[in-house]
Amino acid sequence: MYVTGRDNEPSQTDSTGLAPRNKGGRPKSTTITLTRQARERFDRKVAENIDALFEALFEAATEDGDVNAARLLIDRAIPSRRGAPVSFSLRPLRSPPDCADALDDLLVAVSEGKLTPDEANLVSAIVAKRAELFGTIELAAEIEALKAQLAAVIGRPPPPTPIRRPFAIT
Repeated sequence: MYVTGRDNEPSQTDSTGLAPRNKGGRPKSTTITLTRQARERFDRKVAENIDALFEALFEAATEDGDVNAARLLIDRAIPSRRGAPVSFSLRPLRSPPDCADALDDLLVAVSEGKLTPDEANLVSAIVAKRAELFGTIELAAEIEALKAQLAAVIGRPPPPTPIRRPFAIT
């Protein structure tokens, strides 16, 4: 007798008509789980026979017209990029006003059709992250100054900081 197990695959039942179970009472899986050693053996075999695999896929794609083989071959040989490169000259970002000017430049580039709104959005996110960095650096410097003032009032030397040198953005 067969019953449907995990992933709607048939699984063999025992004499009671129920699927075999693990210690915890869960049905045994009919899927194969590869161990690390089995995965390493598989990877080694693929590496050893990569030329034969490539030839077989290439023949199936070109001679037999197998679209799936062609797709697999192209996906592995020429992986698709997640994003296209953006060609945009960005000014140096050495201060928050530079970041604001760069965002203005992006807006102008979109309005002139040099960049798409999506491209400008991606670049502006990078510029915004850079602008946030300036605030973080300023806060770190203020904290160090406050520690020094507090140490002067209390009369103890300031505790050592994990920062060996001040931040610098160039």
